[in-house]
Amino acid sequence: MRNRSSLVSTLVFAAVAALVLVPRAQAQGGGDGGFLSGDYLRLSGGVVSPVAPKGNLRDWGSGPGFNLTWENWGSGSAGTDITGFGFGVGYTMLPLKSDFFIHNFTPTQVTGQTATATASHAGVLEIMTNLRIRVPSSFIMPYVNLNLGFMSWRPGTIHYTTTTGASADAKQQSRSGAEFGIGAGVDKQLFDRYALFAEAMYTYGFTNVGQGLATPTGTCAANGCDVLKNTTLGTIRGGLRVRIGD
Repeated sequence: MRNRSSLVSTLVFAAVAALVLVPRAQAQGGGDGGFLSGDYLRLSGGVVSPVAPKGNLRDWGSGPGFNLTWENWGSGSAGTDITGFGFGVGYTMLPLKSDFFIHNFTPTQVTGQTATATASHAGVLEIMTNLRIRVPSSFIMPYVNLNLGFMSWRPGTIHYTTTTGASADAKQQSRSGAEFGIGAGVDKQLFDRYALFAEAMYTYGFTNVGQGLATPTGTCAANGCDVLKNTTLGTIRGGLRVRIGD
């Protein structure tokens, strides 16, 4: 909880700082550091981690995430605008935390205690609109990133065996809902149309329509299972920004 609060506080501070610097940035003009108005693609990869996970979200660990975003930057009297609008799609693959699941899950349809557990990844699909606010700079350009969109959480089927040798499958219910994200990052112009970027994001998914294990019926020890929890994710990623068109 403390880590999540620190991350959110840092990103909010970055957003406020960028907004405070906006009037000064406009006065400096656009096209700085080779950054021009127009359309861009951002291709990125990174690590995604559940933040303070609860309920069955705690059964899944950190995994790779990939994102593709189109964005447009307009032009004003002083040059390239300091705000850009975009649309993106992301997909994340979170692995099962087998040891955690084994410790907490007690099957009721087969005899014995859980001995082993395997699963394909839990997939997280995100479709979002994006607002990026930049602080013009000729060397490294910082920015704040705000997202609004849709999240779909789809856990993989968990195959487990018990101490008596019995085996069965457990399927956690899928979740979906709106999401809000806030982040900060930096762009570094390379040459011509190409730039590198790195950013950190905190995403809150309103995915509280769901419940624990759907089939077969099972119970979790102590606080291992609870229902109606939202999805919170932290992301660190980097990639390539490419200008497209003329």
